[in-house]
Amino acid sequence: MKIKTLAMGSIGTNCYVVSDDIGNAAIIDCDGDPMPLFFYISENNLNPTHILLTHGHYDHIGAVEKVKEQYDCTVVAGKDEIRVLTDPAVNCSIYSGIPITVLPDVLVSDGDTVTVGNMEFQILFTPGHTEGSLCYFIEDNIFSGDTLFQGSCGRTDLPTGDWSAILRSLKMLKDLPGDYTVFPGHGPSTTLGIERSSNPFM
Repeated sequence: MKIKTLAMGSIGTNCYVVSDDIGNAAIIDCDGDPMPLFFYISENNLNPTHILLTHGHYDHIGAVEKVKEQYDCTVVAGKDEIRVLTDPAVNCSIYSGIPITVLPDVLVSDGDTVTVGNMEFQILFTPGHTEGSLCYFIEDNIFSGDTLFQGSCGRTDLPTGDWSAILRSLKMLKDLPGDYTVFPGHGPSTTLGIERSSNPFM
């Protein structure tokens, strides 16, 4: 399995391409100009079949339409995130000048799995940053969206944000057995072990 990080969009949202050993790939979140993403996929002869969304804010969904059109991907999102994905006022795209709505093809719940090639992503529901935020787990990796960052966590002052809920979600991550590499929605990767010991919000 290979993980590629591309910082995309106006605020450098992390777009991840996770691929198996025969070229099947999942794209996790995507914003901005998708050409660097298209170039990486072409250069590595990948076959992206799914776009996995951690949540519905504009900076995580801005390129979904173009990427889906390019590869005919299945768009996956949390079942409680529909309001954020479909309302430009709630996903804040209305304030960026280009209202965005995304209609997922598949809605997932806590404990569900998404199969991409020979990879299996497990869903952990982690509300707080938005009402339907979630994390994707695969092997010893967590794609945490805007729930957990290196040394910090996601803001909760935007529509559907809930400070008490994100603290519960962070505690749930903290209490997971073992260690994981954490790939957040913004900024550098970290490990769950480091965040347990040094992140003040955990």
